[in-house]
Amino acid sequence: MLWFTEDDLRAAAGDGSFRRGREYVDAVGELQPTALGVRAAVRGKDVYEVWLGREHDALAGECGCPFGIEGNFCKHCVAVGLVLLADGAPGPDADLGAYLRSLDQRELVELVLAQAQRDPGLYRQLALRAGSTGAPQVAVLRRQLDTALRVRGFSDGDYATRAKDVIDTVRALVDAGHAAEARPLARHAVELLVEAMGAVDDPADAVAGVCRRAVKLYARACAVARPNPAKLAGWLFQLRRDWPTWPTIDIGDFAEPLGEAGMAAYRALVDEAWHALDDDEDHTVLRAMREQLARTSGDVDTMVDVLADGLPSVRAYREIVSVLRHAGRLGEAIRWAERGVAETRDLSLTELLVESYLDGQRGDDAVELRKAELRSARTRVCYGRLRETAVAAKVWSGLRPWALDVLPPDELVGALLDDGDVEEAWLAAVKHDCAGVEVVRLRAETHPAEVLAAYRALVTECLSRGGRECYREAGVLLKELAACAQRCGESVSGFVASLRTAHVRRPALLDELRRAGF
Repeated sequence: MLWFTEDDLRAAAGDGSFRRGREYVDAVGELQPTALGVRAAVRGKDVYEVWLGREHDALAGECGCPFGIEGNFCKHCVAVGLVLLADGAPGPDADLGAYLRSLDQRELVELVLAQAQRDPGLYRQLALRAGSTGAPQVAVLRRQLDTALRVRGFSDGDYATRAKDVIDTVRALVDAGHAAEARPLARHAVELLVEAMGAVDDPADAVAGVCRRAVKLYARACAVARPNPAKLAGWLFQLRRDWPTWPTIDIGDFAEPLGEAGMAAYRALVDEAWHALDDDEDHTVLRAMREQLARTSGDVDTMVDVLADGLPSVRAYREIVSVLRHAGRLGEAIRWAERGVAETRDLSLTELLVESYLDGQRGDDAVELRKAELRSARTRVCYGRLRETAVAAKVWSGLRPWALDVLPPDELVGALLDDGDVEEAWLAAVKHDCAGVEVVRLRAETHPAEVLAAYRALVTECLSRGGRECYREAGVLLKELAACAQRCGESVSGFVASLRTAHVRRPALLDELRRAGF
């Protein structure tokens, strides 16, 4: 009897991770029992070690993937759980727990020490816990933190796992009411982690995930045990300047411990550095810092002004429009979106402008924008966008004939198929002699006799392009042609024989025909 159900898995992971976890069931390796659950390797972008078990009578999971290292019950944990449920494997070994409880303290200590001598991970966790029990021994913990996180030369060990153990120990200090002792340790952990970036062999995103956890833990400790606001502001500013990529720092996480004085100090540092930049210097990091400050302030006009420094980039326009829309200032959002579309011709901005037009009850303007798109690019994709917008504006029935007339024949056939009008699409394909695979296959479902010639033309065209992939595609089309011919009481043997004769010097083609059953 397992100690969890599928509903427990879903509750622990959330619907998204649970759904993705189903896709990784076949990637789960052999299950290895532990005292409190199981371990297994799961192959994803890398091979991740997963532990699934029970803590405090509740389902728990740990994984070495970036998402799991941040403390989340990830899709790999879900996959292991689903394999356990499918196999009906037993839960944590209650007999083993009873046996361990039966040992006297001396026997248990010797057993644990013997295992710790063989298992560096267990030794590290025990040493860290030893330094955090009772009154925290900050100096001891700092030395152990240095040992675990400082990289000398190049590290090819499991650095991310070591770092996670350290962060978990510091978090336990905060949870136990020792935020004042934990705060400098968390800060030192962040500094060591950013120094280790690039010097460890772990996946960069795994180490970055632990680093994000360390930053958030430091913010949490600062919120309880307040540091000097100005010094905190200076440290955060310098860390961000020195390490522009990692760690990811959201100044909003530190708004409480910084307070008004600290935020003002941080803002002054950012503004001074911004105005001191030369035109040829990279503005990316400081611009991101200014945007974070603006968002933290909640002042819409300030946010727009800061974002406008990034113009004419598409991202800046999108951000400005989104901020104004969120603030309910739709008219201004539309004006900025119109300016952005005129200047950049970016598709994502166009989509945002259409959405804004519709929200502002300006359906005619939205439709005109889509019509201009279709005139510029006469494709079924642009036709589909016009259809969607015109339906929303309730003007599609009168506009559809014009839109179809704009399209060239091959795009017209596709657009009619998108409309669900297979009959009209087939008639258009025959009229303009442009019957592609898509329309031929759909027509074959109801009128197999009508598509035989079209299938033969498709096979011939495919072979004219040459190459193994085209030969393979021709084999698939031949199978479909043969199925249609059989439904009509006809045979494709003569056509296949003519192909063999015409292409007798193409062994790769003949091989693919044999593979296809011809």
